[in-house]
Amino acid sequence: MTSLAADIGGTYSRLAWSGSNATASANEQSFNNAEFDSLEAVIDRGLSMLGSPGKPIDRMVLAVPGPVHDDPIRLTNINWQLRRESLKNRFQTAQLKIVNDFQAAALGAINEPLERLKILNAGVPGEGPVVAAGAGTGLGMAWLPARDHERLPQATEGGHLDFAPNNAAQLAVYRRLAERYGHVSYERILSGVGLLDGYRYLAGSSAQANSPAAVAAAAKQGDRVAVEAVQQFIDVFAAYAGNLALAFDPTGGIYLCGGLTVHLADWFDPTAFTLAFTAKGRMAEVVRRIPVYLVTRHDAGLAGASRILQSLHRAEI
Repeated sequence: MTSLAADIGGTYSRLAWSGSNATASANEQSFNNAEFDSLEAVIDRGLSMLGSPGKPIDRMVLAVPGPVHDDPIRLTNINWQLRRESLKNRFQTAQLKIVNDFQAAALGAINEPLERLKILNAGVPGEGPVVAAGAGTGLGMAWLPARDHERLPQATEGGHLDFAPNNAAQLAVYRRLAERYGHVSYERILSGVGLLDGYRYLAGSSAQANSPAAVAAAAKQGDRVAVEAVQQFIDVFAAYAGNLALAFDPTGGIYLCGGLTVHLADWFDPTAFTLAFTAKGRMAEVVRRIPVYLVTRHDAGLAGASRILQSLHRAEI
């Protein structure tokens, strides 16, 4: 019996194959989505690499970006569509569960052991709500009422909340982005494209980096403008996390994850982060008690999808 857990991002698809017990990811694969015209093609390639082309996939959990309630499912930040019946028929799948990618990421994040987390604000951990937010190709956000809640985290489109600049530099970036996009959400800042846009605005005609990875690399090499762009990204992320703290009172913690977040992990200074996180005027102390953790693994979404897969043989989450 073959089972598949998959975390589908805007840029990469990560697949974990397992046997009948659906426990650990015995075989993990990663694919660049730009090389494929559909998710089905990615899965076909994965099966072929396992030496099992055309083999039925008995259980399948897919964590995908965007709303998953309707058919067809239109993925965010990648021009793919999914239809449940088509997937089940093509791969002869008896059990198929499709969840929002950030439901899986949140589930993976909150189950990370403390030693694999970077503490950005110690706070006062409690048993209340838990929130996960992740920057990558886009900005995802999900929450659940308690860590031991039996159902999946609640997916939201909280990454598309209106961006609120907090200083003159952020206001200037906001105005530039508003001219280009109209509506400026936090995702316009807290994403790969957002980091690149911020860098290009700051660098002007002298911009050299042409990708988020190049911005990060330039910052690591000491490029002043790239460093400023990364620090601005982190300041905005901290302020956004502070907004989530006010909105959810997540005494169980806020978990920051996502590929870009992990890639920039070394730049997240806890002292500077806490200053921006708690800059909420009269509500500063309310926010200060909320723990904030940075998840240091790239594949939190895949870990969460694998946990959901493990549940399929027992009962639906």
